[in-house]
Formats: sequence, structure tokens, C-alpha cells
Amino acid sequence: MAVADQLVKPPAAATRTEPGASAKDASNGSAERERLRMMMLIRKFEERTVQEYQRPGQRIGGFCHVYSGQEAIAVGIASLFQQGKDHLINGYRCHGHSLALGMTPRAAMAELFGKATGCSKGKGGSMHFFQADHGNHGGHGIVGGHIPLGLGLAFSQKYKATGGVTFCLFGDGAINQGTFNESLNLASLYKVPAIFIVENNGVAMGTQIDRSSAEKDLVKRGSGFAMPCRGFDGNDIDVVMKEIGQAIERGRRGEGPTYLVANTYRFRGHSMSDPMKYRKTPDGKWLPEVEEARRRDPIVIYENRLKEKGLIDEPTLNDWDEQIRDIVDDAVKFADSSPEPELAEMYTDILSENYPYQPE
Repeated sequence: MAVADQLVKPPAAATRTEPGASAKDASNGSAERERLRMMMLIRKFEERTVQEYQRPGQRIGGFCHVYSGQEAIAVGIASLFQQGKDHLINGYRCHGHSLALGMTPRAAMAELFGKATGCSKGKGGSMHFFQADHGNHGGHGIVGGHIPLGLGLAFSQKYKATGGVTFCLFGDGAINQGTFNESLNLASLYKVPAIFIVENNGVAMGTQIDRSSAEKDLVKRGSGFAMPCRGFDGNDIDVVMKEIGQAIERGRRGEGPTYLVANTYRFRGHSMSDPMKYRKTPDGKWLPEVEEARRRDPIVIYENRLKEKGLIDEPTLNDWDEQIRDIVDDAVKFADSSPEPELAEMYTDILSENYPYQPE
């Protein structure tokens, strides 16, 4: 969890809570506060990422996709995730999930800067955050290309009887890829413990669902594979944990996969070059949906809930805000001062054998 009290420590993953085992946490609210702090960290990290990308000199290069507005999904999953047993694999909007699962802001920011101290040694950038020892099998740049990999991870869990589940996340645009249909079909046939989660932010890059999917209800898109299909509010972390918790229990019991649609909203464009014209009127004004989405901000929703429960107050939130800003500032300084990857690193982490290949 993001550390708000001791800046010298890196953030750990969001506090884990087994489905149906949250009563103890509720007694003092520590787990709930930790979840809120993690969502705040992810938001602050992503907004700083935008600033650094747009700064003259561009220390962050290539494509960059931020997660602002969707934090409840990543933190909700991380709160139920069992380290050493579960797996997560993702599309290219992967910063938030990585931080929630325990990646330090330093390693994340250094990867964005292309530095050797980054989580992927500076060779992956925004779309390829990996941390296998945390069960994070990375972001993937090919739309829908990682869904079969998620199927493979889940098959391995079933074959080895580990009791783990695999969270396979993708956007609404990936549903139209053939890999989606093929993977869900096999997952159901083999009854693997996969949880397929659509982070439905309403647009595939800049194309609205009603222009890209003949069936507008994305829940129905999973109805042909003999597995539970549900949609839910992806901006309410308590709802996220409830719905995903049910899928986890099903997977751990050996009953097979689940298909979920988490309805959410991204506050930023698809990538840094996206002017979001699809969310503006012809004269350049924001559509009403944008203001409505701000009222449904997952952080605001959870802040208000914890205030109502007496678990948080405004002075504490202000303190956290300053402390998390310091954590992100430290990450930027660390990334900026870190070394570039060595030239020899061009040939590592690519193939299983040595490269260039030398025959024996």
C-alpha cells in the first residue's frame, strides 16, 4: 500500500482481503484507508506522468496511457489478490495495476524514463510494466494479444492445482478481436480459474461502443461461453470487490472462469496525443458526460464513504496528499538520476537462448 506516514518506505501492495473475511478489517478501517491511499497514489502518479511527458525535452518517450479515473478496479483486484498464488495480465494501460500490486513508484517512473532501474530495465516503457515475482505478468501493447496468455496462465494453475486464479484485463475494444472468443471458449471448456475483466471506459481509443459493437451490452458479448457474465459499477471499489470476490471463489473451487464488465470512465485521453474530440461538442465544449463522470470519481466516492463511517477526515486527507506528492517527486528524481541501460542490454530478455546465436 502507498505509505503515507513514512516516506522512506516504498509502497506495498493494496491490503489483501479474502472474500468474506473483511469483518476484522472493518473493526478499525485500516484496510479501507489503505485502499483509499493507494487510489490517491495512482492518481497522483498518473497526473505527474502526464506533466513529465509534456515537459520540454520529453524524458518519457513513446506511447503512454494513463489510468486516471479507473483506480477502483486495480485497487479492488489487488485487495483480493494472493501473492505467490494468483496472476494478473493486462493490456497497455498498466501503471495503476502495477502500483496496486506492489511496484514502487521509483521502479515505475524509471521505466517510463527508459532507465536501467525501471521494472523492465528501461526497455518496456509505459506499455510493458512487469513484475513477475509479484504475479504481475505485464502490460501488452497488442490489443487482445495477451488474452490467450491469460488463458495459459490459468491453465497452468489448474494443471498444477495451485489454487490460484488469473486476472486477465482488457479494454472494450479488445472484445472485437478473435483472441477474445477463442480464449473464452477454451477457458470454459477446460474450466480454468480465469477471471476475464473488461475495463469498459466507453471508447476503444476514440471509437464509442455503439460504433464498434453490434451488441451494445458488453455483458452479452460473453454469454456464449457457458460462464457467469456480469456487469457492475467499476468506480465503486466496494462493488468491485464484491463482484470480483464471487468470481475468485468460483475459480478457487474449480468451477471455471467468469466474465465481468467493469463500467468506468477514463479522465484522460487514450494516449498523450488524444485531444478527446469525441467528448466535446462541435464548438469545443466538454459534453455533459464529462462532468457527470467527475461526480462519479472513484476516489471521491470512497472518500465520502469513509468520511461517513468516521474513518477519515479532511486534515488527514490533506496530509496524505502532501506525503504522496513527496513520494511521486522522489520517484521522478530517482528516475532522472538513474543510468541509461547498457548497450549490451539490447540482446537480453528477448530470446531464451543467447543472442546473437552461436552454434555449438
